[in-house]
Amino acid sequence: MSEKNISDQILDKIKNVKPKPRWQFLFKDYMVWFLASLALVVSSLSFAVVLYMMIDNDWDVYTSISNSLLEFVFLTLPYFWLLFLGIFILIAYYYFRHTKKGYKFSLSKIFLASLIINILMGTFLYNIGVGKTIDNVVSQKVPFYKELINRRQHIWSRIDDGLLGGVIVFIEKDYIVIKDIEGHDWVIKHFNTSTPGFLSLEIGHPVRIVGQKIDEQNFEMYRILPMRGMHWMRERCLTTKEDCQLINERNFLNTRSN
Repeated sequence: MSEKNISDQILDKIKNVKPKPRWQFLFKDYMVWFLASLALVVSSLSFAVVLYMMIDNDWDVYTSISNSLLEFVFLTLPYFWLLFLGIFILIAYYYFRHTKKGYKFSLSKIFLASLIINILMGTFLYNIGVGKTIDNVVSQKVPFYKELINRRQHIWSRIDDGLLGGVIVFIEKDYIVIKDIEGHDWVIKHFNTSTPGFLSLEIGHPVRIVGQKIDEQNFEMYRILPMRGMHWMRERCLTTKEDCQLINERNFLNTRSN
């Protein structure tokens, strides 16, 4: 085949090529920006949950939970949400690099910008309660979440180690009764309702108790604190309508007696 014939074929192909309409290029560009922005929003939501779980952690009793501060940090780090955060920062980076001028920015600049956006947006979302809401909803909807991801349920079920979490269902002068996460009732000895700082505790309130297991029903208290975070705990402990009705009746009687 002669060079002239080859040239003619190439020219014919070029003539038959139809340019793509401008809206297709715009649509692709907008979609890339949308996906990059969506990834940033999701990563910011993840940061809000991380912030919530770290701030509402058991820092005030970490010495009762672990042997050192470092061990406590590694025990309670929200690894799942940190991984989720990292994955969506990478997704945001990928799509931003595919925007019209994204190739001009280095990985370090894009990562730093994404991190700053995540900190600002995530802190704002945490302050308006979004981090708490996400943790509560996921805790109720995902069966393995409290066992594998938010480890605080496991920590406050270590009764043999002197760590007991639950909801107050009865209050007397020298003892209280709480229902734990598994639905078992425990009589908490050496409790004094006049102790400063505990007057705000009421029937139906989730609490953390550090002490010692006496037997399968009794627990000696060394320290009692309101439950920080884990706002799903009341619903988790009070699993039946009878539990909730009993709590309401006891609150009513307690109010009348006061």
